[in-house]
Amino acid sequence: MAEARAYPSRADDDSGNDNNTNDTPHGPAEARYRRLSQEREPWLQRARQCAALTIPLLIPPDDAAKGADLPSLYQSVGAGGVTNLASKLLLTMLPPNEPCFRLRLNNLMLEKEQEDVDKEFRTRIEKALSRVERAVLADIEDKGDRSVVYEGNEHLIVGGNVLYYDDPQKGLRLFPLSRFVVRRDPSGNAVEIITEEEVDLDALPPKTAEAIRAADSGESPTPEGRSRVGEEARRDHRERQVRIYTHLRRKDRLWKIKQECRGITLPGSEGSYPVDACPWFPARMYSVAGEAYGRSFVELQLGDLASLESLNQSLVEGSAVSAKAVGLVNPNGVTSAKAVAEAANGDFVEGNPNDVAFLQVQKGADFQVVAAQIQVLEQRLKTAFLMMDGVRRQAERVTAEEIRVLAQELETGLGGVYTVISQEFQMPFIRSRMARMTKEKRLPPLPGDSVRPSVVTGFDALGRGNDKAKLVEFLQFCAQTLGENFLAMVNPHNAVMRLATSIGIDMEGLIKDEQTLQAEQAQAQQQAQQQQMLERLGPEALRQFGGMVQNAQQQPQPDNKEAANGGQEQQG
Repeated sequence: MAEARAYPSRADDDSGNDNNTNDTPHGPAEARYRRLSQEREPWLQRARQCAALTIPLLIPPDDAAKGADLPSLYQSVGAGGVTNLASKLLLTMLPPNEPCFRLRLNNLMLEKEQEDVDKEFRTRIEKALSRVERAVLADIEDKGDRSVVYEGNEHLIVGGNVLYYDDPQKGLRLFPLSRFVVRRDPSGNAVEIITEEEVDLDALPPKTAEAIRAADSGESPTPEGRSRVGEEARRDHRERQVRIYTHLRRKDRLWKIKQECRGITLPGSEGSYPVDACPWFPARMYSVAGEAYGRSFVELQLGDLASLESLNQSLVEGSAVSAKAVGLVNPNGVTSAKAVAEAANGDFVEGNPNDVAFLQVQKGADFQVVAAQIQVLEQRLKTAFLMMDGVRRQAERVTAEEIRVLAQELETGLGGVYTVISQEFQMPFIRSRMARMTKEKRLPPLPGDSVRPSVVTGFDALGRGNDKAKLVEFLQFCAQTLGENFLAMVNPHNAVMRLATSIGIDMEGLIKDEQTLQAEQAQAQQQAQQQQMLERLGPEALRQFGGMVQNAQQQPQPDNKEAANGGQEQQG
């Protein structure tokens, strides 16, 4: 398998114009990207609309310059809901100190044959697979992939789409919707991906940089390449930044990849990946049949967010008007408006109090209606974003059990939210990472026909944590129902090993193996038999046996060398 070279870039910079329709494309990949970006435009505009009501910096407007000030919102429920849901998704997708997947035996016939020969086959194979799972988890933690997944979750919740790339050296990277295009088949599988990146020219390999400079200066080997040199190329050359297009196309069971800049294919960028080991993962929040891009979670709540923003703006501006103190003075009265305005606190001014009054808006009842509607909208949005404030009962005393049940209900609803994410990101990501670690000799090769990774979705879908809950529930139920009869049927050693495997504890040196336990049990039985024999013989036999042991201890032991010499003389 040949792998393409990945160059340092600023792919997650989401500002600037995306289509660049005013410039002539330099190469086929760039032309293809611009064509597909026009089809992507409705989803991108909708994503920007969703970001404008939640976190505008995620997907800023297309005309926003780098570092430009973005509009401030009149409500923070949208931003708080996005961060809360992104955190919950992160804990569900990559739980800390626990594998997010399980390795299972798919070949049931092989498993049955092994169990017929060795009754402890399942326990031993589960222990070995758990060790592989912990190795993959350690690699994910070392490369800091968790922060990238959290940012990707925010893009999925707001924009509905994100592209991940598992870099061999740096770990996960992400591309926002404005920096990639994708084409899918009728089944929803990606068949073509193109990314656009801005790369510093100094960060490229020398040969690649020289080829780009040659293309910019008009030294292209083809007339078409020489004619493509324009103002954009000279401007980017002065700024030492170029745009690189990475083009992936699926053919049969392989992904073909190449990178292009200024119409030339970059040296060392062409390669291919097996379908199950491709490190590019275009993920969606919600999939719609026939659409290449997904829909976001915020899009489902867009009406409530827009209403809440409008009502909050009206309430804030109206409250500001109501808070403004403007005094009115009777022009025909004896009170001087100038004297009242210039009077300090505690001063005495000549006048009639009936001549002075303050302007009032008289909109208190209207503001109460707006405030009540705002509270209803906030409650609905907090419930939708799985925030505890949205479902907790408003009372002085709320029991811990009630909070636990509510939290479980929220997590249960979360199971259906990330079903598509688990299939389009988690599963390909785990397969790609395991393939790379196996290639680097950091994982033992696993039989692909027998062992496959699987991701479980829904409540408590945290790797093997669900196995532990099921195992404990089964043992407790049977013990309470059958009593001592069930305890006699259970193999304690296998039960402990499976429980430790489900929790993710390394059992090396912690639990005694079957051989050690059998040896200790045999020794204990032998000592018990000797004790029973002595008790049957009576006190006199005990005294005689004690004297024999004492004489044996007092008898001097021969020196090792003398014993060895004596043994040699006897042999001679």
